[in-house]
Amino acid sequence: MGELNVDLHVGHGEFIDQQTIQIVDSHGWKKAIAADNIVIATGSRPEFYGSSTPRMVNSEELLRITTLPRILVVIGAGYIGCEFASIYRTLGSEVTLIERKERVLPNWEPEAGGRVEKALSEHGVRIILNHDVSFPLAQTTETQVLIQGPDGTMIEADLVLVATGRKPNTENLRLDLVGIDSDSFLKADAQMRVRDNIYAVGDVNGISMLDSTAFSQANVAIRSILGHKSTYDPRWVPSCIHTEPCLASVGWSENEAAAARMEYLVVSDQISVASDSKQSVIDPERTFIKIIIDAKAHHLLGCLVAGDHAPVIVNIAAIAMKSGLTVENLCEMALVQPSASEALIGTLRKVQL
Repeated sequence: MGELNVDLHVGHGEFIDQQTIQIVDSHGWKKAIAADNIVIATGSRPEFYGSSTPRMVNSEELLRITTLPRILVVIGAGYIGCEFASIYRTLGSEVTLIERKERVLPNWEPEAGGRVEKALSEHGVRIILNHDVSFPLAQTTETQVLIQGPDGTMIEADLVLVATGRKPNTENLRLDLVGIDSDSFLKADAQMRVRDNIYAVGDVNGISMLDSTAFSQANVAIRSILGHKSTYDPRWVPSCIHTEPCLASVGWSENEAAAARMEYLVVSDQISVASDSKQSVIDPERTFIKIIIDAKAHHLLGCLVAGDHAPVIVNIAAIAMKSGLTVENLCEMALVQPSASEALIGTLRKVQL
């Protein structure tokens, strides 16, 4: 990493004091490195680990399995559970998705969860809500797992993915030496600071375990270290779940805007978005777009998109929000047609200001 002027050290890192990290390599050699500021970005791992049966796995273990299960049961309908349910159903497995709460994607806005649930159901995924699976499971063998369903019947599976949460990689960092509690996700403030000169970004702080979040948090931490005014606000960081089709959102949801007593307008549309691929031109994909608009200033407040081009459309909405562009500004722009980005402008042209 010389071109970036970054020194890379491979090994296990642990705190000696608030400005010193000790690195222990694979041979046991130790090296101390002093720093004015330290960023912890050690990530997270699945909470479920160490099952006595190979038929029960977490998401990391599932990725190492090279055979396709005939019947897959996914326990947990967060974004990881929903993505794997979509992937394995597309590959041809029979998939059942079980969630202990009342809706899919319980940590997302209700409309987003409803859209993903509808797409999964139409794709052939069986969804069971309000059902808390008890561990250990009713019966496991070398070839089969049985899970008790909400009505007492048994659900059969060749493989069970347990996607009920993640935990931070904070063990053995010796965070206690610098006064940081490592028993749970690290508590970072709006500058991503955990304590004085120590910062935490990405999964390890548990705020939102998405790539876009980690990038935004890292940018805020770096700017804070360099003395610039910078704060992290998750509302303006785009989120995406890669189901089939995918879903993305940014900004305020309609429910949040209503609860905050904002004056807002809503415009939505179901558009056939054609791309430059042969299949899309012949059979354009249906994409749902919903936009929340400030009724007075005409700025974009939020955007929700369900469709194969959702990340592109939401990224453009996020740029518009950050730049302060109004609906009028956006509608004046000439964009390539057909394209996913033009679908956003086409939806905005329907709003009555």
